[in-house]
Amino acid sequence: MTLGSKIIYSPDEIVQTYEKVHELLITRYIIKAYSTNKSDIRRKALEGVNLHESKRVIELGCGYGFFIEKMKGLLHENAVIVGIDMVEKNREPFLHSVASIGYRGEFIAGNADVIESMEESSSDCIVASYSLYFFPHLIPKISRLLTANGIFIAITHSRKTLCEVIEIIDECMELHGIGEPGGSAIGKLFTTFPLEEGIEILKPHFRKVERIDYRNSMIFPIEKLHDLFFYLRQKQNLIYRDATTMDTEMMMRVTKSVEKKIVEYSNIKGAFSLNKDDAVFRCYLPVR
Repeated sequence: MTLGSKIIYSPDEIVQTYEKVHELLITRYIIKAYSTNKSDIRRKALEGVNLHESKRVIELGCGYGFFIEKMKGLLHENAVIVGIDMVEKNREPFLHSVASIGYRGEFIAGNADVIESMEESSSDCIVASYSLYFFPHLIPKISRLLTANGIFIAITHSRKTLCEVIEIIDECMELHGIGEPGGSAIGKLFTTFPLEEGIEILKPHFRKVERIDYRNSMIFPIEKLHDLFFYLRQKQNLIYRDATTMDTEMMMRVTKSVEKKIVEYSNIKGAFSLNKDDAVFRCYLPVR
């Protein structure tokens, strides 16, 4: 599988989705509350990994430091953790997250492509937690950026993630005369670096690749559908991208159509279930 660099979402669309830190914290709670798998995927990603000599760590698409919080006590005592994110508002919370686990932090506000200018073999650990599908074309550079004993950790979704609601969205888009050939943008995003093809994509750049599956689903009872609707609305710039490019009225019409169909389906089934399968990839021995 070749690495594509086709841009599915603009920087503005990504920033608008992830800049509301408070709302993102609520969506994290919703995911945790309605997930059938209650284990912490971050712990699974770090379990058994020796990072004690890691002095320079980079997280691509770091957000407010959600993944970094689990690295406490795992790194070299003088480690520096560099967060790269397009959302400037994440600077303060990310640096706070790093300080809270006892390490020194740096934050770079910008696109992940900034690593193109970084010195090769200069990092001991690179992390991309639910972000690599935005920039899979950078995998060769990530490999070159690591030291010989460095590790790359990526967490990603299945290509079937949210497929139940994406199918409804595509149907409603078509009903309103909008949409893209081949389905919605969010569906296409989940195919750029899905768990199903992760090893195939990573193997040319690392001599050893481990995959740890994280099977999960989110189940919303009928009386809790309002939490599902909140979750979808917070990601509307990604999920309803084809409608947001039109106008506010069209956006509202599509949203209402989607929510109506979800209610109709839930009344039949008794609940609404969403695929939320993920996987961790741990990559060693980078290929120069």
